[in-house]
Amino acid sequence: MLQPTHLTAQDQTQSQLWGNLSLDWIKNKQISFGVAIDPKALISKPTEDPGWASLGVTPSIEYTRVNWMDVTGELGVTRTKQDDHVNSTELTPALGFRFHFLSTLADTYLKEKLPRRRLVLRNYLRLEWRNFYYSDETQDTSGFRLRDRFETLYPFNRPRISDNGAIYAIGDAEFFSTTEDLAERFASKQRFRIGGGYRRSYTWRFEALYVWDRSRHAAAEPFVKGDQAVDLRLRRLW
Repeated sequence: MLQPTHLTAQDQTQSQLWGNLSLDWIKNKQISFGVAIDPKALISKPTEDPGWASLGVTPSIEYTRVNWMDVTGELGVTRTKQDDHVNSTELTPALGFRFHFLSTLADTYLKEKLPRRRLVLRNYLRLEWRNFYYSDETQDTSGFRLRDRFETLYPFNRPRISDNGAIYAIGDAEFFSTTEDLAERFASKQRFRIGGGYRRSYTWRFEALYVWDRSRHAAAEPFVKGDQAVDLRLRRLW
């Protein structure tokens, strides 16, 4: 999330509310298309800190060549209201690889990839090329960032998370790494998420997550006190 450059490492914790609407079309067992809509807003902050809000839209494509790896391509576009005077636009193409440690098994009748085992373990590695454009005299910037997320899912009431009616737990840890010092606060950070989900059917899924971020202003600085967010997510598949 973009933030003004004057913030310091002693900033207090901020609380945020996130949303996510994912619309996905599975063309076949190898190719799927999607678009994610991500509104985010600050709901609690120190009095002296500026407020912000953002809206991101990310179309994507996913290609599965083998049952243990997916290749993804994304193009994220995010508009952020930094404060009362400055807006910014982020344009970020990304290339990703998702590795399934417990291999998946394609169902005979459905296009959806189904997990072979009850416990799901995955690693999602992405390389982003981030480009920022500002509404004031701030110079446009760009840079690369590597993201690596290890995630696990486990169903409570069904044999697999892909079974209709499944209620499942979600936990993951993600690390954002860059050597670039861009005009933003959250270029480099650590993110931890925990929560749960409900698969009503093949078509509809619902998730709620608690998110905790540890961030730093520049690559050479230490991580500062973390910010927290509640992330409410809805997914619709065709």
